Amino acid sequence: MNSASTARVKEKIRYDINVHRDQHKQILLNSRRGVVVEEEDNVFTVEDMHNLAQEIKHKKQITVEQLRLLKNGFLNGIDFVSEFYHVQGAAESLLHLATGNKNEEVQLAALECFCNMTLGDRKTCLKLTKLIIPYLMMYINHLNFNISAMCIWTLGNLSDSSPVSCKVLQSQNFFDALVDRLQNSTCDDVIFNTFYALRLFLKNYLVHLKIDDLHKLLLVCYERLNTWKESFWIVYQISCCQQIELHKSECMARLLNTLNEDIIDITCIVPILRTFSNIIAHDSTGHSAYVFLYALLREKGSIITSILINNRDINLNDECAWLLGNAFNALNINELNGNDHLTHTETFDEICGYLLV
Repeated sequence: MNSASTARVKEKIRYDINVHRDQHKQILLNSRRGVVVEEEDNVFTVEDMHNLAQEIKHKKQITVEQLRLLKNGFLNGIDFVSEFYHVQGAAESLLHLATGNKNEEVQLAALECFCNMTLGDRKTCLKLTKLIIPYLMMYINHLNFNISAMCIWTLGNLSDSSPVSCKVLQSQNFFDALVDRLQNSTCDDVIFNTFYALRLFLKNYLVHLKIDDLHKLLLVCYERLNTWKESFWIVYQISCCQQIELHKSECMARLLNTLNEDIIDITCIVPILRTFSNIIAHDSTGHSAYVFLYALLREKGSIITSILINNRDINLNDECAWLLGNAFNALNINELNGNDHLTHTETFDEICGYLLV
């Protein structure tokens, strides 16, 4: 389950707990008053969703409480999202609340509804993409950081729905907007959501992006390596593009240097090792393999080993074996005790010992 799904589930649980608490409080209050009230079924149904959609479509004044009820209603599943969207004009009215309302609390609540609507199926998400993207793109740089962050998160979810949605997003310069936010935003929530959106967007659209644009993103990520663990995952995703030729850049040197930073833990090591594997695999000269193996023998190996040992519950043997295999293949090391220092049995065992713990 990804972080977005986890956050939504937690929010739904909190919502259910609060509803249950209010119900219990009312029952206790009624019993003390000697009032007998027949129990009502407070389960939010598809019919309730339909009625709420009709209210949003026709009412001029929609409260934040109604929007929060709608937001949590979408968490009940795809059927609820589809039911809302099938009420003609409801989505357009919700969009007006999200972008045409002067009350920023109402705006944010409406945007949160759209964010949860991205739980819908691919067809619904594509319709949403065409409807809301031009408007939400205008709010990515909003002075209200909460609104900006929610727009980015929502658009990121849409990019995860299909490559077609990514194409529509990119027609509105979505990638450039994300790079700008990553480089210039001072708000942690906006930066975190931007990393989240970039990971989803790159997953579906990496092969369609220009190499120069990927280099631009890479430079911004380098500046965030010491403060944001998410930046390592973006670098890894970029390394999956063969055309970018990271073995000719400073990427490996940058990542090796960051191994000495306090921020480095197991969540950073995973993308770092995968990035090394990609760089080495794409370097036909074998130079990257030499740089990596000798870095292990000097000091970097002990740093990686320490992290792996302290996180034995996370098995990275497959990643490490893949990395070592790429390195030895790049150097055409097929047997031990050759002329090269790296082929000595003791050296080989030392190298393997750093990663296979």
